[in-house]
Amino acid sequence: MKQVQLVNVSKSYDGKTNVIHHIDVDVENGEFFVLVGPSGCGKSTMLRMIAGLENITSGDILIGGQPANHLPPSKRHLSMVFQNYALYPHLNVEQNITFGLYTKKISKAEQNKRCQEAADMLGLDQLLKRKPRQLSGGQRQRVALARSIVTHSPICLMDEPLSNLDAKLRAKMRSEIRQIQRKLNMTLIYVTHDQTEAMTMADRMMILNEGHVQQIGKPLDVYNRPGNRFVASFIGTPPMNLLDIEISGNSVIFDAHRKMTVSDVIRKQLNNHQITIGIRAEKIHLAQENRVTFVVEVINVEVLGTDTLITFNIKDTQWTAKWSGQWSVRVGEHIPVYLDEKDLFLFDRETGQLIYHQEDQMEQHDVKAALQ
Repeated sequence: MKQVQLVNVSKSYDGKTNVIHHIDVDVENGEFFVLVGPSGCGKSTMLRMIAGLENITSGDILIGGQPANHLPPSKRHLSMVFQNYALYPHLNVEQNITFGLYTKKISKAEQNKRCQEAADMLGLDQLLKRKPRQLSGGQRQRVALARSIVTHSPICLMDEPLSNLDAKLRAKMRSEIRQIQRKLNMTLIYVTHDQTEAMTMADRMMILNEGHVQQIGKPLDVYNRPGNRFVASFIGTPPMNLLDIEISGNSVIFDAHRKMTVSDVIRKQLNNHQITIGIRAEKIHLAQENRVTFVVEVINVEVLGTDTLITFNIKDTQWTAKWSGQWSVRVGEHIPVYLDEKDLFLFDRETGQLIYHQEDQMEQHDVKAALQ
């Protein structure tokens, strides 16, 4: 295993404008670390710089504590799985898996041993004599992963490896990749634009936007306490509901017909700030008697089986409530909703930074405690 460190790393293609801005991060030994962000945010460029496929403009990349800025890819002791699989069409599965070992002059017996181990692990043992054109998308992805595994490299880089697969296969491959990473105890750096992949696979994740680091942390920490408005809007399905609000005394004014009274604790946080308020969809509740915050008109309903998503307008912005179970709600129906102030996030409207959120809303359930 090896640690990967980026120290004040920047990248510019024209010498004037940076596409990556002063990145500082340590990826620990054996960690599953995910780079996530919208298309064009710089995550694949970062991965290519770690691999040695792109030069860095400034800063340092250290692998296993040693400077790697000027090392060629072949000397960085890592493997890489690409988005397009990059399989040789004229070679069969076995030859594709062992091609890198052949170029390293590893003995034929050792090549066969490693290939069989990887094929057994990934369910490819019956496909070794097939050509890539005879494989499904998921099978091709497994071949690319097997080719990476047989190198025994302590670090593996993956650049959106599941983006070409259908939804069901993506979910299956997410689980398989995570299990293999744990079994081999490799350091894995994984790039994706899909926040669901990031949330379900990562030990830690880095959220990027326009080449800037927005937040680094464990998935649940990022979800429960987003550092700024961008992270709040990007992480979570559906994303956090956000709205620019006005303040009057102890009232938060959502629009001309809807307001909410808050405590002095929150009121003190609002002084001298233009505020964007946020709340997660699952924290918008159907109001019980005497606990109505305001009434909304339903404009869309999605019944997902285990959950129901209810969309309504606040000012000129669509908000979504997420209720557990199957609810019979009609478009055009007026329903009372309740917001608890402990579930509110307050962001500075100008900087986007989180100003206030009550910490004790983060409730995680422990299996052992539940069984007692």
